[in-house]
Amino acid sequence: AFAMSATASASSLSFGRNLVDQRLKVAAPSARVVAPRPALQVENMVKIRFTRLGRKRTSFYRIIAIDSRKRRDGLPLEYLGWYDPHAKQSNLDAPAIKAWLAKGAQPSDTVRNLLKKSLIMD
Repeated sequence: AFAMSATASASSLSFGRNLVDQRLKVAAPSARVVAPRPALQVENMVKIRFTRLGRKRTSFYRIIAIDSRKRRDGLPLEYLGWYDPHAKQSNLDAPAIKAWLAKGAQPSDTVRNLLKKSLIMD
């Protein structure tokens, strides 16, 4: 039994060695010259939208500037104000909002309506 296990381990070692030798003998695929592609320019769109705060049925919203690909409650680029729909009150940072709009930020439909009511946007 001892001789068989020694032979089995010796054969397995040589088997592994043969595999390595065969891998080295495999011819490499012919090299093709591929022209590099130009780098894609992806422009991120900044949105001005609400992020929800408050309890259940007692919503409260902050107005934020955020990358359009991030989730609703993601980390914002800047806080721009708040809106309480139950008390119909809002506090907006008009200079900051105008600066983001000048840079090309797009407000959501609800934020656009709020900005029109507060005469920040035409």
